[in-house]
Amino acid sequence: MTVKGVLNRYALVLEVVASSPHGLTFAEIMRQSKLSRATVHRLIGALVGVGYIDLDESRKIHVLGSRLLRLLHLRTPRETVVNLARPTLERLVARFAETAFIAKLEGDRVESIAMVLPESERHSYVQPGRIMPLHAAASSKAIFAFQPEKHVRRLLQRPRTAFTPNSRTDRDEILTELGDVRKQGYAACLDELDHGVSSYACPIHIAGGTVLYSVGVVGVSQRLSQIPVPAIIAALKEAAQELGERLSGHASPHQPHNGRASAPVPRLAAAKGVAGRGRARSQRAAKTA
Repeated sequence: MTVKGVLNRYALVLEVVASSPHGLTFAEIMRQSKLSRATVHRLIGALVGVGYIDLDESRKIHVLGSRLLRLLHLRTPRETVVNLARPTLERLVARFAETAFIAKLEGDRVESIAMVLPESERHSYVQPGRIMPLHAAASSKAIFAFQPEKHVRRLLQRPRTAFTPNSRTDRDEILTELGDVRKQGYAACLDELDHGVSSYACPIHIAGGTVLYSVGVVGVSQRLSQIPVPAIIAALKEAAQELGERLSGHASPHQPHNGRASAPVPRLAAAKGVAGRGRARSQRAAKTA
């Protein structure tokens, strides 16, 4: 068989598995692909081996693998993510009257890609497109806590800037904090990147358990400290779950996770656009996120 023929069979198996969001058994893949048992066994074994298909051992169900899903999400257009995130970010702003944002892993760095601003011109915000340092931004911590440790350790070989007296620069302390983020499910940045500015962020787990995004809120520390932290974290975890479902294609971008209608907060800024630049005169641009 030619290489093209072999690749077509791999593609067929992936298409069959992808057609069922809840996964398929070995027998179902055989029936839908119309390939022999030996061929399906060989193809699935190879695809599982490279992470393009995952096997749920308890149910004997095959689903698209985390490695393949990661590749797909890395190429998702920012505009698509921004549109999917808009209703969720608007509800966070309506609840806390603070800037809400979403960040994405791009290569070996995290960038903020969208934010929604509260109505007040006095509130600080994070500029879309800003690079968020691994050791001093809640958005980056929430993402890098779920990346391979070998990769994180390599990134930590680079020089780290102490932006404020609260910035952690010691490698072991940073790794310990990332471990805490994995356990508790959220990250904090308390005056670590900007004086007087704090933020909280939660990882967004997409299909396959991959974390490429985080969602958070940012504001002046004195004001943000008046909101109970458990309330902020609970809202962010709910938002992260909702966004994870949307980004995985399991929920409508117009349907809130809790069933409530979203409050209209019209000012959305995206990294590709120029929204928000004119507000710099009356708003304090905060790097922290």
